[in-house]
Amino acid sequence: MVIGIYIEHSLHYLSKEMWRQAMAISTQLPDSPFHQAYTALDRELTEQIRALIARLQEIGLVRADIDGPALGELVFNNMNMMFIEFVKRDEAKIPELRAAIRRQNRILVAAIEV
Repeated sequence: MVIGIYIEHSLHYLSKEMWRQAMAISTQLPDSPFHQAYTALDRELTEQIRALIARLQEIGLVRADIDGPALGELVFNNMNMMFIEFVKRDEAKIPELRAAIRRQNRILVAAIEV
């Protein structure tokens, strides 16, 4: 799944400590080029999920009456918050994070599938 790729990829280049620093810098310096790049990346990832939902709606796997763009934002925001919580705990492992995201997304899928 796309979300699993995001998680695996995010830890390929940065450690948890580095992610904590990146998040702190982005929050502390909202006018900085770093914050702008960090925010742009989040927007790009959100857009990818929105595009995926739109495609799933086109092929009839997601209900057409669902607000696809809002759903994409919801999926990204939830994944992002869970990633933040994961990064805050050194003992947390990727399989635990993936399982938690799957558990929550199962509920969402049941609500939007055709």
